[in-house]
Amino acid sequence: MEDTTGTIEGVEPLDLLSEGREISLRPDSGLIISYLDSCQRENIRGGKIVIGKAQSDVTDGNVSRKRISCDPAALALTPEQANQSATLVFRPAPLEDGVKFVMGTRRPVVIAGDLKDVLIEDLRKPGTTWSVVVVNGVADLTADRRILDRGGHYRLVGGGRTLVFQIGLEATDAPLPLLLRVIRF
Repeated sequence: MEDTTGTIEGVEPLDLLSEGREISLRPDSGLIISYLDSCQRENIRGGKIVIGKAQSDVTDGNVSRKRISCDPAALALTPEQANQSATLVFRPAPLEDGVKFVMGTRRPVVIAGDLKDVLIEDLRKPGTTWSVVVVNGVADLTADRRILDRGGHYRLVGGGRTLVFQIGLEATDAPLPLLLRVIRF
């Protein structure tokens, strides 16, 4: 979940919501929910919500949906959709050795499962590391107001795993939908 407006019990921004969870909203309350598997972003106002796999089921409320360009693996098309689709591919510059991907934001958020914290290492500045607490499966790398450097190379470490990523030279520090800020760890 990206954000909330009004008072909503048991739900906070950056919570991971499980399929089937029910949430009741007063008419003056709202949520912004992003679905990682479908790249769907929903703005919901009032009503009863049941969290689905690809989108929410909303009763007695208003919902607007927008598809966000996100994880390409999540863009599986049905045969009917594939017959009506076209793609234009722009190939980015090759990634440096060890770098898995380049982020378009300087404010990434890590989906970290059951870890208690993740360690971030700035690979351009040996010895520069910091720890970020994981809350409900999510680590906001910029929670302490730290914005990552454009062109920076960073290593995530936690739970016996490591992942190296880069912040793009033209990465923005403007607010972006959560789906454009997510690192799956």
